[in-house]
Amino acid sequence: MKSSNIRNSIRELGVPYRLLFVSGVLSDIGGFSTVTALQVHISKLTGGNASFMGLISVATLLPMIIAAPIGGVWAERGNRRTIMVLNDLIRIPLVLLMATTQSVPLLLLLHAGICACTALFMPSRQSLIPELVPSEHLLFANSLSGGVISIVHMLGPPLGVLLYRIGGGLTGVVVMEAVSYLASALLLLNLPNRPRAAPSEASQGMLHDVAAGFRYVLRAPDLRQIFIILVTAGAAMGLVMPLLLPFVHEVLHGSDQQYASLIFWFGLGGIVGPFVGHALGQKLGLGKTLLGCALTEAALLTLWSRAEHPWISVALLVLWGVEVFALIPCYTSYLHTYAKKEFMGRTFALFDQAVYVPQILSAMVVVVLGSKIPTQGILTTAGICYFSIIFLSMWTQGARTLMENDGHVPAQRLAEGQGTPAFSDSHAPSPDNDASPARLAPPPPAPAPLD
Repeated sequence: MKSSNIRNSIRELGVPYRLLFVSGVLSDIGGFSTVTALQVHISKLTGGNASFMGLISVATLLPMIIAAPIGGVWAERGNRRTIMVLNDLIRIPLVLLMATTQSVPLLLLLHAGICACTALFMPSRQSLIPELVPSEHLLFANSLSGGVISIVHMLGPPLGVLLYRIGGGLTGVVVMEAVSYLASALLLLNLPNRPRAAPSEASQGMLHDVAAGFRYVLRAPDLRQIFIILVTAGAAMGLVMPLLLPFVHEVLHGSDQQYASLIFWFGLGGIVGPFVGHALGQKLGLGKTLLGCALTEAALLTLWSRAEHPWISVALLVLWGVEVFALIPCYTSYLHTYAKKEFMGRTFALFDQAVYVPQILSAMVVVVLGSKIPTQGILTTAGICYFSIIFLSMWTQGARTLMENDGHVPAQRLAEGQGTPAFSDSHAPSPDNDASPARLAPPPPAPAPLD
């Protein structure tokens, strides 16, 4: 895509999306910088005790698991702009308090509070995008967001370490994060505060609403298939993350510096990934790209776990980064297009949990078996199991539905004011509460599809 075309496409996304986009960049870069500096700081305070690195992971993921379903319900029933602004503002004092203490338990508690606010914030941001962006530009908007996430992954950690070293502590990096949250909140206040239609059903309580969202995902074959992919990927990545450094030491016979360089190369591939995902999503369709990316990731994990030459490992990680960040825009665009509007916040929240929970369980497996089984053997087994599960699921109704849904919306359907399929009843349960296929009803003839 030419630079002039990219600029024109960005303009066509509209001012509200650009405000949401910039606010997300600001809060994400601050968050990635601070968590890296926090790891360095706690390692210094504890004399390099590795068990505290595991506690940081728990303090990150556990609050998100608890808070994400609540955030999903709020995103559907509350004022999303207000939810995002309040969580930005609440995070400011929490992050600033980190500079006032040397207590590791208190630092972990403050970090957990920040992560909980992030989990409450994210479903509103994710589910707001299809209301701000025309449906024909959704894939590009999500590709743009995915590209920035990859850059944040690359730049956030070194920035956090740099600010920590310059300031000799957390003060500099937490002040930067607090300023980024304030700037994010100010940008979000400029979003249009459009009135929302009343929910089709009255809330019967938080637990009931969360359970209804879970049932909705399980009844829609394509969403159920995506859920399986995310759970399997989350379990595999939950093994990779804590074992990456031991893998570098034991298999590649490398140093801590090489460990950092591998993360860099993964992020570098991630910069290209969203453009690849955008092209594949348009050519193959969103569903086929999702399935293809899942199979590719499983194969890359298996191959990478057997690669004992550093440059082969780097090459595979670059490809891995391309694959992961190619999947992101197709995944989010698929949900924006095919998830039912009144369940969209809960769907995003549930899918976040589908990654977080297996990651924690896999981390516990590493704690129990990490010293008893060779690192390479664990990772190879994870890759083979990942590939086998996704490959065997290719013959399910969910996989077939995914492959049929390309994400293109008939022009006449939009002209009649029906919006994207996300605003239709394509995932409504059948009257007898049995699973119904997540497909669009046959649309009326249209002059041309929106490509």
